[in-house]
Amino acid sequence: MFNEYNHFKKEHPYFNLILIFIIASLIGMLVEYLINRDFIGSGLYTTLFLMIVYLIKLWLEQNKKS
Repeated sequence: MFNEYNHFKKEHPYFNLILIFIIASLIGMLVEYLINRDFIGSGLYTTLFLMIVYLIKLWLEQNKKS
């Protein structure tokens, strides 16, 4: 299973990063809702900003390798 994930990560690095951010955001929103019974919408902007930063970082690393 771990080898399959590494292969997927190597073949689709951008999709992998987006998938990680979506899953982490959903888990964070679920925990926030379960604890405080509240939804903080501004957290989505932070997640979007961080995802863009990490996508740019990944893009720069990919260009540096080639």
